[in-house]
Amino acid sequence: MSVELTGIQDVHALWLQTLDFLRYNAPQTWADMLQQEGVTFLMPPAVAALERVEDQAAALANAERRRLRKADLFYITREAAASVAGIDVPCIAQIASIVPSPSGLMVWEEPPVHIERGVVLRAVSWGPAYDGGTWWSWWTDTAACVRAGITEPSMLMIHGGLTFHEEVHTEPDFWPVQADDPALPEHLQFRALLFTWMAISCGLLVYRESVGPSQDICGHLRRTGMESRAVHRVIPASSGDRPELAQILRRQLQLDGTSMEERPYPGYLPAQLAPWHVYVPGLGHRLIVEIPSLEPGQTAVPTLGASRRVGNLAFAPVRTVLRQGWQFHNGYVQSLLRYEPEFGLLTEPGDEEF
Repeated sequence: MSVELTGIQDVHALWLQTLDFLRYNAPQTWADMLQQEGVTFLMPPAVAALERVEDQAAALANAERRRLRKADLFYITREAAASVAGIDVPCIAQIASIVPSPSGLMVWEEPPVHIERGVVLRAVSWGPAYDGGTWWSWWTDTAACVRAGITEPSMLMIHGGLTFHEEVHTEPDFWPVQADDPALPEHLQFRALLFTWMAISCGLLVYRESVGPSQDICGHLRRTGMESRAVHRVIPASSGDRPELAQILRRQLQLDGTSMEERPYPGYLPAQLAPWHVYVPGLGHRLIVEIPSLEPGQTAVPTLGASRRVGNLAFAPVRTVLRQGWQFHNGYVQSLLRYEPEFGLLTEPGDEEF
C-alpha cells in the first residue's frame, strides 16, 4: 500500500488503519503518554475516576473506536477547501443543524492547517460525547511527519496514515469558542471544519458523487463484521447552483430555529432589497441588515450561544431601513440604525408591519 494516502480512494484505508490503531496500539501508546510529565487527555468523569492509567487509556480508545466505527466518510477536495477558506459569512446556525452526520471522519486532500516543522492536520473525526455534547479528534498526516524527520518510519506501522493529535470536547448546544477567537491555537482547524459544515448545509458545497470501497476493503469489512459505506466527495457547487449571500444567511437562520414565512412585502421594495426581505412571526416584515454602529461583541441576531458574535446583523423593519437609507457594503445591506444592548434595535412603532 502506498505511503502517500491523500486521494479519495485512500480514505477507506485510512479509516480502517485508524480503527486498527485504536484497537491494538492506542491503549498502550496512550497509557505510556499519560505517564509522561505534562501529557494530559480530556476524560469523561467515569474514565477519570479509574485508578490505573492503563484502564483510562483503554476506555478512551474504546470510546473513540465506537464513534469511528459508526462514522460516515467525507473527502474534502482541494477546490472545496479553497472555497471554504474564502468564505466571509458569519456562521450562525447551531452545530446540531449543520453537522453532516452524527459521527464522521473528514479527510482533506490539502491539509487545512500546518502546525509546525512539517506537521499537518489531515483529518478530523467526531461523534456524540457521554453528556450529549460532541467529541472531536484531530489527526495529523503520519507520512508528512516521517518526511519532516519528526517521526520514525516505523510509526507508519503503528499509527497508519493518520496519527492522533488531540481531542476536544464541547458540551450540548455549545459553540466552540475556538472557531470564533483567532487568538486560540485551534482557531484555524475549527474554522476550517465548521465552515465546511456550514457550506454543505447552505449549498455552497455539495457531495453528489461518492466512491465505494475496493474489493480488498469490502473483504476486510466482511471479515470484521463492519458495515460497508461510501466516501462522499465534497466539491464546490456549480456557479449556477451557488446560493447568494442573502440565501445563505436565510438558510442559516432557519437552521438555527428562526421561524420565517414566505410572504410578499405589501408595499414598495427596491429590487436590490428583495432577497434580504423576510417575514418573521412576531416581528413582521423585516430586512436582514448590517449595523455598522454595533460595538465588538454585540449582536442583534438572536442565537443559541449568548457569547457568540455573528456580525453586526439585525432584523430591521422595512420602513425603518427605507427611511434611514441603505447601501451595500461587502455584499451586505448596511443601514445606519440605532441599537442599544439593553433595548435592542430602536425603531418607530409605526414602522412595524404584519
